[in-house]
Amino acid sequence: MNQMDNSQSKNSTNKYASESIEDLLTELKTSSNGLTVSEAKKRQVKYGPNAIHRDQHESQIKVFLKNFISLMAILLWVSGLIAILTGSVELGIAIWLVNIINGIFSFWQEHKAEKATNSLMAMLPTYTQVLRDGKTQQINASELVPGDIFKLKAGD
Repeated sequence: MNQMDNSQSKNSTNKYASESIEDLLTELKTSSNGLTVSEAKKRQVKYGPNAIHRDQHESQIKVFLKNFISLMAILLWVSGLIAILTGSVELGIAIWLVNIINGIFSFWQEHKAEKATNSLMAMLPTYTQVLRDGKTQQINASELVPGDIFKLKAGD
């Protein structure tokens, strides 16, 4: 998101926070009884699921190899080659070994971070309570649509 989009998002959030409840209900085309089930279904079709879409997973080999072709890694490969060509074979090999060790360590850290992210995603609440047709209903969080009135409580 660029800076302009971010500031627009911030302004719209502040706008909603300062509006009256009646104005919000009008703007979001809902009522104090919540959406009707049929209107919620229409909005689900129009806006799609309320879900975080993750990019396709790259193969582990591709992720591993990326660590060896970053700008810094390329500079180290070239530095090692120059050192070897100028007669400092030991220095060139040492630079390449540092590059290899760094690539392995970076891959390991990235793998751990991805596992942690997946664990956090699994812990996200999957159900929420909304007001639809004047009644509180428990629905899957992916079924939330713009205009839904949902209940928040401590720990949500």
